[in-house]
Amino acid sequence: MARLIKKASNKIGVAPGSFIFVGTQRTENVHIDAIKFNKDSFEQFDTVDPSACKPLLSDDSVTWINVTGVHDPAVMGQLSEQFDLHPLFIEDMMNTNQRPKFSEFESNFAIILKMLHIDEIKGFVESEQVSIVVGRHHLISFQEAPGDVFKTVRDRIINPSTRIRHRKADYLAFALMDAIVDNYVLSIEYFGDAIESLEERLLRNVKREDASQINMLKREISSLRRIIRPVLEIAIQFERSENHLIEKRTHPFINDLGDHVLQATEAIEIYKDLLNDCFQLYDAAMTHRLNDVMRILTIFSVIFIPLTFIAGVYGTNFKYLPELDYKYAYPIFWAVLIITAIGMLSWFYRKKWL
Repeated sequence: MARLIKKASNKIGVAPGSFIFVGTQRTENVHIDAIKFNKDSFEQFDTVDPSACKPLLSDDSVTWINVTGVHDPAVMGQLSEQFDLHPLFIEDMMNTNQRPKFSEFESNFAIILKMLHIDEIKGFVESEQVSIVVGRHHLISFQEAPGDVFKTVRDRIINPSTRIRHRKADYLAFALMDAIVDNYVLSIEYFGDAIESLEERLLRNVKREDASQINMLKREISSLRRIIRPVLEIAIQFERSENHLIEKRTHPFINDLGDHVLQATEAIEIYKDLLNDCFQLYDAAMTHRLNDVMRILTIFSVIFIPLTFIAGVYGTNFKYLPELDYKYAYPIFWAVLIITAIGMLSWFYRKKWL
């Protein structure tokens, strides 16, 4: 659970709007880079000082400021003052347990959601919180650690013929969300392939270790569901918003984004049902295997009941047993035991109990 939900005990009793980081503690410095573009020009800035972010803005361009690391309250406070960021947004942004949400303020609007990474070696999903705040001519994105899924967006910005170069910051926000949602689909497909392979394997041969595999996949699918479902609410709020920063021509793209999120949530529900079917299949197979073992043990017990009876009769301590003095009594005794056992086995076989 610690991998999915970070401890937030240091926020208990603190006033709303306090800049307190909740998440995996980091020691590296906050890194800021920026891209400034319009339909005619493109500039990229690396390692920007927090105090130098505001001067990058201009009325004829869109400036994308990307902040890597949200653990430093001093830097977050400095950016908040420069760009008029609401203290409640900064609080939510620094709390990496924050549920995905869409918020509107006087001079900007903000989106908080999760970005997913698949650890293929360990076989589970890692989530990272991404916060996006959109102003009139700028967009600021905050992420917990280096590495993201925005390479395709950066490549489109470099190309002067793309739509993104002719649009404003609201469309850039849509493009970043779209890249995150596309990565959701890849994550779902990864676990979908694992679930379908597991189902095929269960139909061929059930093993005890399959139970842990089913539980692991159920946990990861539940984690995906918890992360992705709220994004549908965000897409709906984003589309229906009447904020002056969102152009009408951006709404169809946001609506399409909502359709993608809906498809992703439906795929999660399908795979969740498949996992339940896999568990039932595993349980039925293990029960069938146990019944086979019990049937064999029962058959052998039933066979030995008459044999034990015969052996018990002739193993008594009575002095006068007529057959004991007969010359061939011992081989006859064994013949009776063997014939009895073979006869019962034959009968069980004809009944198809073996």
